[in-house]
Amino acid sequence: MDLNSEKKVFTIIDYINLFLKHKKIILIYSLTAAILSFLLAFFVIKPVFLSTGVIKTATSKSSMLGGLLSTTGLAELGDFGDLAPGSGSSAQDLALYENILMSRGNIEETVLKFNIMEEEDFKYMFDAIKYFRENIITINKDKVAGTLSIGIYDIDPSRAKEIVDFLIYQLNKKNIELSVQNARNNRKFIEERYEIVKNDLKTAEDSLQIYQDKFGVAPDIQIQVAAKGSLELEAQIKSEEIKLELLSKIISSDQSEVKAQQEKINALKKQLFEINNSDYSESKLNLKGSPNIILNYFRLRRNVEIQNKILVTLIPMLEQSKIEENRETPTVLILDSPNVPDKKSKPKRLIIIVLSTAVVFFGTYIYYYLKDVVVKKYSLNE
Repeated sequence: MDLNSEKKVFTIIDYINLFLKHKKIILIYSLTAAILSFLLAFFVIKPVFLSTGVIKTATSKSSMLGGLLSTTGLAELGDFGDLAPGSGSSAQDLALYENILMSRGNIEETVLKFNIMEEEDFKYMFDAIKYFRENIITINKDKVAGTLSIGIYDIDPSRAKEIVDFLIYQLNKKNIELSVQNARNNRKFIEERYEIVKNDLKTAEDSLQIYQDKFGVAPDIQIQVAAKGSLELEAQIKSEEIKLELLSKIISSDQSEVKAQQEKINALKKQLFEINNSDYSESKLNLKGSPNIILNYFRLRRNVEIQNKILVTLIPMLEQSKIEENRETPTVLILDSPNVPDKKSKPKRLIIIVLSTAVVFFGTYIYYYLKDVVVKKYSLNE
């Protein structure tokens, strides 16, 4: 036989002829696979049902410490966002919910409660938790709407619903515990700050009181009075000098009136000199050193005002943290309660039958292709 004749291209007609040659056995195997897969899908594999529940965060910023912080006068002192439980975004809340639901401790409690280890014949809890995460629970997040869908696959539709109910209960419980713990830590922190600020306020008030005892209750007002008196003295001196000049033109300089006027002017100048050059501590009417006195006074008064403002702000924050610490209201809203499904979710029986039949059909066909064409061609080449 000419070996070159065997090297012709295998056309679609050749594939069809190959099928027609072995169609009986291929169809028998394919029909057998279809029947077996039908029996397997409808009578052996148990139907699995999916129960779902949809939840949304019930935490309101305006009702919690975050809302209080945003309305206080402490915004300029820094970011207090971490102090506020529930002050995170919706996406952060959903991520936290998912982590709680998929946590080892939460799944372990669920596995033990519903006897999943015994039913699936697991020896180790590790394997049961892995099986639960991969085959039983499904979680879908909608970040735009801020919702979380929790789904459970089970052969018993009623138990699927019970597991979803239990998971939502556990989620709410653990989220409340986290919020309470966070609020407790916040309350302790704020209490510590409250005590520190109270002491700082007392120290600032004592310093201001000591300063006022030394320089007066309101040194700024007293210095304004002294400055006004100094200006009035200067004006009076100018006026008296004009009078002296007029007297000097009318009468001789050795007259008593002229001398008396000169002494009056000298006395006024001496008084003005003492006001401008004597220390303020010697007299409240003196101006020397007065800028520093006013500056220090305003610094002390400002410190008292700052500490008082912080203290006034901390008081409602402390009360709010105490409320949050004892808060046991639900932290999640159930938008769609878990249902008892009346229609199976899997297996997809038609897909199983079609895929099984197709695999056997093409597997058998490939077997005869390899046997009749490839092996034969190889033998001829030998």
